Amino acid sequence: MRKREFKITSIFVALMALLNYNLVAQETKKDTTNLLNEVVITGSKAPTQAGNVTQKIDVVNTKEIQNIISGNRNVAEAIQYLPGASVTVLSRNDANWGSYGGIGPKYSTYMINGLPIDAFIDPMGLSLDAFDRIEVQRGPASVLYSNYLSQDFNGNQSPLTGTVNLIMREKVDSAKTKIGLGYGTYNTLNGSIYHQNHFGRLHLVTGLNYEKSDYTNYGSPGSWLNMIKNPAYSKGKGFLGANYFLGKEEKHKITLFVNEMIHNGDAGRPNRGFDNAYSTFNLGYGFKISDKLNLNAKVGYRYYNRTWQDDNYGNSTLTLDEQLKLAADNGVKQTIIPADLSLSFKHLKNSLLTVGTDYQQASYQTWNTPVSMAKTIGNDAIASQNGVYVQEEFRLSNLILRGGLRYNMIKYDITKLGGEAPANKSQSWNCLLWNTGLKYNTKFGLSIYANAGISFMSPGLKSIGGTIIAGDTIHSGQIPNSSLKPESGMGIDAGFDYVYNSIFVFSMRAFQNSVDDAIIDNVVRQSPSQTQSINAGKTNSKGIETSLKYRINDKIEVFANYTILDSKITNKLDTTQNGSQIPFVPENVSNIGYTLYLPCKIKVAQYIHTAGKIYDSSNKYARQEFNSHETINMSITKSISLSKKNSVDIYLNLYNITNNKYLMPWQFQDPGFSFMCGARINL
Repeated sequence: MRKREFKITSIFVALMALLNYNLVAQETKKDTTNLLNEVVITGSKAPTQAGNVTQKIDVVNTKEIQNIISGNRNVAEAIQYLPGASVTVLSRNDANWGSYGGIGPKYSTYMINGLPIDAFIDPMGLSLDAFDRIEVQRGPASVLYSNYLSQDFNGNQSPLTGTVNLIMREKVDSAKTKIGLGYGTYNTLNGSIYHQNHFGRLHLVTGLNYEKSDYTNYGSPGSWLNMIKNPAYSKGKGFLGANYFLGKEEKHKITLFVNEMIHNGDAGRPNRGFDNAYSTFNLGYGFKISDKLNLNAKVGYRYYNRTWQDDNYGNSTLTLDEQLKLAADNGVKQTIIPADLSLSFKHLKNSLLTVGTDYQQASYQTWNTPVSMAKTIGNDAIASQNGVYVQEEFRLSNLILRGGLRYNMIKYDITKLGGEAPANKSQSWNCLLWNTGLKYNTKFGLSIYANAGISFMSPGLKSIGGTIIAGDTIHSGQIPNSSLKPESGMGIDAGFDYVYNSIFVFSMRAFQNSVDDAIIDNVVRQSPSQTQSINAGKTNSKGIETSLKYRINDKIEVFANYTILDSKITNKLDTTQNGSQIPFVPENVSNIGYTLYLPCKIKVAQYIHTAGKIYDSSNKYARQEFNSHETINMSITKSISLSKKNSVDIYLNLYNITNNKYLMPWQFQDPGFSFMCGARINL
């Protein structure tokens, strides 16, 4: 029945778009801005026309961001409608998961203005109001960007299949204030304020957002989550962004970004509370030494402090009342300091040589305090990474040739692992990486490109040391695996973009990604929920993406994309894994949507996302299958002018209109339909 509903809706959208095209095609206005001339930063670490970058880069601008329904208040949901991405946000209280490039969740990095952040948890703590646009680069990222040295959640993250770059507003033209107030399902209250202004050469954006909700059960029937009350939460976010230009010629620029999120609540039982705080800080300096030479220096600070409670649920030797009593307090503290220094030299008219170095240091500690017992440290370690890189981009008329090298030095200094001092307290790895690409731009709107590159990733300390002791069958968490080996990967892609009058864009991209000794997370036990990282042999993923964007006229925009994936594990030494599908990777992903700008300043946007079936383990005989699913979201906005400068937007956001309560790994479940309505005052 659900498949039929989806087909009917899809056909309706397509027919409506075609009908409106026939009615208003003659009114279409020609836009002289070619999308190939859109300026992006991600490909070269410098403002560059998209046509001069060999990689495939999609830009999600402010206008598109406003149309996206974020059912789980997660920045990652802003890119789920792009080809190749299958983003799964487990709940409003949990990290996002999924896959990128058909190879798993940790092979695409996230950045803020070019400095890495955590792909699993930071998107939950950021506000989209803070950013001017999102640049999403698909395919093997250049050597300009490093791994992210996170040791929590799914561990280190690599840009093997791409990277997501959140770009701040650089300049503010005029003062603007937005005040928002909303109410939604589950007694959800949301309030926000945003302000931007400039004072001479200082440009500022700042904002606050607070949300409180009773929420609802997001566990599957009979799951280990076993919620006996609403999992209420409160979440506060605040950010400040600043750009200061020194001198009238603006050759010097200082950039600042600060973000803080405080998130607390419970997981639906009396002694399953949590209290999390995440801090993000970026400081950058840019110096235009000459017309040909630019220097950029950046440093960041990321602080993650998670605490949560465990009860005794699942211990069949206890009564229900005893199972619901507090068993222990737990926590993770992680601090990561990334830094980057680069020098770009423009030569041969438009060619660009970039050299640089980057550094990261991560401190990681887990702890556990059982009731009436002393606090114990589970994992305690410091990881560091040094990198040097060089990249050359030859831009010869319509042909762009790119090549680069990176040398990484990674080191772990381990005090405790799994609660004990390890025999080997220090581990280190050195690796040489390369990346190359080419693009040819024709004179009639067609551009053809190809890219290739390799990656290296050491195992994360959470994967090695776990969060519970080996043999524990009572508590949920990560089972340790001290025998994990590092993994190395290779990615290649090729495709084309065709742009017609900047109103019609058709793209196709084929890719293949492979990882040797791939570290994947397998669900070992459903209740309690336990996961273990293993080396799965060689993983290989092939896929084809097709994408269409069409601005029919000033009142109608439509888009559609489809990705087909074929992922396999090759491990002849383990028949349980050999030939298995890579966990969490669907067989296909599709998106379709439209935006209507109707009379009386009414805007309607409807987006549909579908993903094929997935598995939660590489073990063919012990894995669980999750059926394909779709979500249909709609946004309706009515703008009312209060004066020449002031207005109010009345909105209604509808999430998961068909109330599809599909199951997800770790016994999570989408809670189904929800709405949010409210007003945004623009001053």
